[in-house]
Amino acid sequence: MTNPSPPKPCAAAAHRVLRAAAEIFSSQGYDAASISAIAKRADVSKANIFHHFKSKAALYQEVLKNACRSFTDSIDAVSRLEEDGIGRLNAYARMRLCDYIEDPMSSRLVLRALTSDCDESDIQPVRDDFAASFHRLVELIRAGQTAGQLRADVNPALIAVLVNAGNVFYAQTRPLLRHFQDIDFADDPHDYSAQMMDILTRGIAAG
Repeated sequence: MTNPSPPKPCAAAAHRVLRAAAEIFSSQGYDAASISAIAKRADVSKANIFHHFKSKAALYQEVLKNACRSFTDSIDAVSRLEEDGIGRLNAYARMRLCDYIEDPMSSRLVLRALTSDCDESDIQPVRDDFAASFHRLVELIRAGQTAGQLRADVNPALIAVLVNAGNVFYAQTRPLLRHFQDIDFADDPHDYSAQMMDILTRGIAAG
């Protein structure tokens, strides 16, 4: 078996820029982040950044697009599972929680974009992508309702919000939760996900 070719220098530089930009945008926000700081973090020149991305806004959009991609990937993966509505929803919750924990920058970036008051034109494409993925999750839940596996009298969008909210809160507050004497699941995300979804699905299961 031949070893894969190393990434071309140009592609490697662009990857470093995106990584550095994600780190700085997620910690400082769009307005406070500077191209100079991103260039220094990525070990490239400012000119190199503008070679790959025509503006700071374009770089931000690409970073956000990458951050949202795991959401879409999770929906794609769950849609292919041979599971019932509850099984797919449980699988989605586990996948998203793992993504949030393994890549906390992405969740911070998406949350900033969804709640930011910066120029709408800079982030609207990402909000549209997020809304499209969220709609697919709602449709997945609605399919479970139609099949008689989930309660039909519960708003499927509310279920989608609750699952995502539970995941985001846990992923963002784990360092704090570790110090709460009543919590023994801060370092066991799989146990947390199983318990959270058991409570939720018992409430939304049909019959």
